[in-house]
Amino acid sequence: MSERLLDTLFLLAVGTVTWAALRFAAGPVDVTWSDILISAFLAVFILDRFMRRDSSIPPAAATLACFMLVFLTVYLWGYFGLQSQGALAYWTKGVTAWLAHALFLVLGTAYVIRRGAGLYARTVRWFLGGIVICAAYGVVQLAVKVAAGINLDSIVVGTLTFGTGKVNGINVYGQVSGSENIYRINALTGDPNHLGVILCVPLLGLLPVYLADRDGRRRLGLLLAFLFAVQVLTLSRSAALGDVVGLAVLLPFIHGVLPRARTMALSFAGVAAAFLALYTTSHFVRTVVDARTQTGGTGTDVHLGFYQLVPPALDPNPVFGMGFNTFADFYQYVTGRADFGPHSFWIATLVETGMAGLCVYLVYFAYLMLSALALSRSAVPYASQLGGGLVAALAGTAAANFFYLTMQFPYFFVVAVIVVAGVALYVPARQRAPQRGAPAPASTLAA
Repeated sequence: MSERLLDTLFLLAVGTVTWAALRFAAGPVDVTWSDILISAFLAVFILDRFMRRDSSIPPAAATLACFMLVFLTVYLWGYFGLQSQGALAYWTKGVTAWLAHALFLVLGTAYVIRRGAGLYARTVRWFLGGIVICAAYGVVQLAVKVAAGINLDSIVVGTLTFGTGKVNGINVYGQVSGSENIYRINALTGDPNHLGVILCVPLLGLLPVYLADRDGRRRLGLLLAFLFAVQVLTLSRSAALGDVVGLAVLLPFIHGVLPRARTMALSFAGVAAAFLALYTTSHFVRTVVDARTQTGGTGTDVHLGFYQLVPPALDPNPVFGMGFNTFADFYQYVTGRADFGPHSFWIATLVETGMAGLCVYLVYFAYLMLSALALSRSAVPYASQLGGGLVAALAGTAAANFFYLTMQFPYFFVVAVIVVAGVALYVPARQRAPQRGAPAPASTLAA
């Protein structure tokens, strides 16, 4: 098989992994464009290895495979906790989708390690590029809606999915004075909170890369500024929590490359003054800020209320839970709504997979964190910068997922590929020189 074909399928899958709105209804399981590309890559990769009679796998990928097998064991055991046909349907759908993404994690990591530093750098760029395209679509989505009242999703998403995608349009949070709509950008993710939390990864992950050479990576700096502006327009409090936690974790990695204290103070003062001017002069801005910073309200009560559902949901099967991906079925009996998940990744993991599943995931997450820490100690400058950013990105995403759930989405599997493959390629302590060529220069990340 051609390496070019495998590279293309892999990078296209990585680039579209956040475009969840591009979804097709395919029987019991909906699939996205990224799912199709992931499946194609897996099929070609396995066929290529079969034709070459090559069953070798790097140790890092083998470690991930062991984790995925343990997860699968827990999920299969959870089958015995299913209590209805609806739960069985949810469980089947969840396990089927998870299997494809788990295979992509293991085989994608093995492929990147084998292909070396060149493909690794391209993977980071394509992942960033896909998120930037998603965010740019969100800005156009907002502009078209405000200027012409047109639902861009019905044109773009509807066309690309033959009418089966998520074409709800931009999220309307509420109104000011009964006439001005408050919009929250959701772009190609389909949900503003999903988009906001996803943006924590490039913002935190690549900030150290930019700060290490601000003059040489101006394009990267502009991209990060653009992504932050889009994140603000999502009005996501979960994303804000992720940013705060991530920045706190990131500070030890970037304290040496931060601008001078005077420069930072002047910059923050300018931003604060501009915000204060907007807040005091614009009734619209003041209403939006007040609504998103209040601690009470329906939205907050819904998120916190899910934690109260943990004991009754976990009670029948505390060890292995009620079944992977079945919380929505349980929630339907509580409120009558079948379309709501737990609004927290950690609640979902505990309730659906029990104490066993939560413990396994905590060990897996610790492995990812330790891997990112190892990458931050790489002798290759951009790899160490990226490693420090990934430590913060993982911490910020985990914090944001206390009140939303994106860590079960395909993009987080790609983050894991970047973390684990980076360690295998760039950490001197493991005596592994990057394969098939020298490490890619730092400037490639900003290309």
